Amino acid sequence: MTGSAQSVDLLLSRVAFSVLERGGHLGGTTAEQAVQDVVDVARTAEAHGYHRVWVAEHHAAGKSASSVPAVLIAHIAALTERIRVGSGGVMLPNHPPFTVAEQFATLEALHPGRIDLGVGRSSGGSTQGHRLLEAALRRAPDASARFPEQVDELLGFLHHRGPERHRFHALPLTPHTAGVPEVHVLGAGENSARLAAERGLPFAYGHHLSRTVRRPSAVARYRSEFRAGPDGTRPRLLVSVQVVCAETDELAESLALRTAAYVVAHSDLAPDGPLSSAREESLAREALEEYAVVHGAPARVAAELESLVAEFGADELMIAPFELTGAARCRTLRLTAAARRVRPAERTARS
Repeated sequence: MTGSAQSVDLLLSRVAFSVLERGGHLGGTTAEQAVQDVVDVARTAEAHGYHRVWVAEHHAAGKSASSVPAVLIAHIAALTERIRVGSGGVMLPNHPPFTVAEQFATLEALHPGRIDLGVGRSSGGSTQGHRLLEAALRRAPDASARFPEQVDELLGFLHHRGPERHRFHALPLTPHTAGVPEVHVLGAGENSARLAAERGLPFAYGHHLSRTVRRPSAVARYRSEFRAGPDGTRPRLLVSVQVVCAETDELAESLALRTAAYVVAHSDLAPDGPLSSAREESLAREALEEYAVVHGAPARVAAELESLVAEFGADELMIAPFELTGAARCRTLRLTAAARRVRPAERTARS
């Protein structure tokens, strides 16, 4: 093996692999099956050596079964043994920080050393009906602007800091656990990156989001402005990426296109009226590019993930299976885990 091949091989093997589970499902799937799929994905992730699994907060989304992260985390953590379990994420402006701190302190007490608390600033809903959702959540009009303040309150409760960190420092958090959940800031832009950097927190960069939202410059800002926290933390970058992995490149492309066509048809921007097969495929391919979906057999997936790690200098990759059934997401996770064991020469030959 050449020196360059060795370096490429080490590039992928040195990063942790984790999972972002969004609870997506096809129309007609029962709620019970959709939630069970989330659990199956988490257990598959643990069985195949993934470091952590996060569940999303999506509201009023008919095609997602993941609306209450704390409840899903409690159930998943009880049915697994080693894997870290957390939120990807809790949309903090939707909730009082004190409530979130109590929930996750309780989870930490139940499952010490295994709980993550990823926080974001969006509503967790689609653009359609956005104002109605915000009203239902009792979300204040300035909620997003107050996100940094809410993060400070949350950290103050969890770490028993004050009064400089938040105005409620006199309130004791119960249960008062020896350890605390690992807090991450989620985002795809420079504001979230700056917040994570200034608070000395890990940053989960949303590369799985659309290219109209994600800003790669956020990663450089995170590193350049990072300040070590009270515990001497260093910058830690998680990069999320959508993946479809199958036995062959051709099958993976077919599956990815099928999912993309379904996503387009059920999006806020779905075309009016029936589409020709050619137009449907064209829109599906555009969606795969828009969301930077990695797809292929293990060799191709490994090569593309290596490129992503090299591009961002990621410490961890968070795989978001671009699939609409639990069985399909589990397949992608199994084969993506196997991709790490593909030799560099095979990756070069097949990619």
